[in-house]
Amino acid sequence: MRYVRPSYYDAFRCAADACPSTCCEGWQIVIDAQSLKRYRDYTGDFGRRMQGCVSWEEGVFRQRDGRCAMLDDSGLCDLIREKGEEALCETCRQYPRHVEEFENVREYSLSLSCPVAARMILEETGPFSLLTEDTPEEECFEEGFDLLLYTRLADAREVLFALLQKRELPFEKRGEICLAFAGDLQECLEAGDYSGMDEEIRRMQEAAEKPGISGQTDLIRPAKDRWMRRSPGHKQRERERRLLCSLERLDPAWDDLMADERRFLSSCSGEEYRELRGAFLEKTGLDERLPEKLAVFFIYTYFCGAVYDDSIHGKVLLALFSADWILELLMARRYLYGEEPDGAAFVRMAYRWAREVEHSDENLLALEDYFWDLTHPGQ
Repeated sequence: MRYVRPSYYDAFRCAADACPSTCCEGWQIVIDAQSLKRYRDYTGDFGRRMQGCVSWEEGVFRQRDGRCAMLDDSGLCDLIREKGEEALCETCRQYPRHVEEFENVREYSLSLSCPVAARMILEETGPFSLLTEDTPEEECFEEGFDLLLYTRLADAREVLFALLQKRELPFEKRGEICLAFAGDLQECLEAGDYSGMDEEIRRMQEAAEKPGISGQTDLIRPAKDRWMRRSPGHKQRERERRLLCSLERLDPAWDDLMADERRFLSSCSGEEYRELRGAFLEKTGLDERLPEKLAVFFIYTYFCGAVYDDSIHGKVLLALFSADWILELLMARRYLYGEEPDGAAFVRMAYRWAREVEHSDENLLALEDYFWDLTHPGQ
């Protein structure tokens, strides 16, 4: 078995009562099957309370005013008070630690929705790196796991890490190259052409290892329009805002951010919007390493999951869409309220984004469906 984790993973320490947020609000807490069975067996007054606090059909804790229904008026967990910490479900016990499971591989990460973890992810000074540990045990994974595809995805992910961190290029250009690469891989996968995937990975790995990548016309081919997400204009941004407004709402305060974005878009013409957007990073001096690190985080956490749903391009698009929209929301607040964005503001917006989007499987699936429809019209 191989265990993988980012180099900063082991340094995580909970801020406890010094945390600017709480783990128990603003997201849907999924209960594992073993804990769910245990909770069903509780009796007496607490058993009746538990019955009202769990959505048994969905297997999640209910929310009241955006907070877990198990919290009392003082913000303490009734489950811990009544049954002790050992009664917590797997999600509550492990958060913000997260694991993705593949055959003979476990990949650990920290959730961006935790303020402390978000700072660690986005403020890390060195290049992104992974620690691996191999142990003798092996497992027989679920039938149908495509090990050949997984190994290619893992190789492609390393190339994406290298491309995203090539800082001699503007971040937007790096994103375009990554989308083109992911589009080529998607086409090969849909054609069942694994040898073609190998060739694309080899080609882009060679490109990533050389300086002056933007001039390597023999390696960086023009991307097909279907795979690209150019810098969004005024109309596209409004369409995306409406999409975000249609998602499952976890934090009521998210509506205020979406309302601010609507006000911002309404206050400028399409041409004015392009000028404001183009000047935003230059005028604010916001470090381009922040959206880079965010995109790398999303690629690490989600990209290899394409082995289960074949959505290679959608995983890359999710990473870049997330980084782009966090910048967009900061830009709206700058022009509406005069708030100058800095690293701390980016971190705060990132963990708010994660709590609203990443913490809902329904929302993640809605975004991936939207991306699929963009690149596969009529299918």
